Amino acid sequence: MAKLRLLATVKVAKETTLRPGAVIEVKDPEDDQVVSLVARGFARWVKSGEEAEVEALPLDRIIAAIGKLDPANAKHFKAGKPELKALGEVLGAEVTADQRDQAWAALQG
Repeated sequence: MAKLRLLATVKVAKETTLRPGAVIEVKDPEDDQVVSLVARGFARWVKSGEEAEVEALPLDRIIAAIGKLDPANAKHFKAGKPELKALGEVLGAEVTADQRDQAWAALQG
């Protein structure tokens, strides 16, 4: 079975939403929905031997990255919070919503 790491929030059922950083097992790697998620940059394959968990980034690095984002830029901030994709681009690493929220709360005091 192949594994897929989500890079965006994905609603899979009425009551089920998966957040960025989630790793899911995929029965059929050729499934149209799976192929579409990867092609559109919403997910990536977890390579064999690759750690299944998102590597923890130090909170201070995430806080510093938030400081480099432009609050007036809609690609950097949405709904009052830093965008995960923009943070990931600044850090060169994936950031989970939980990691972002912890750093954002620390900045808000």
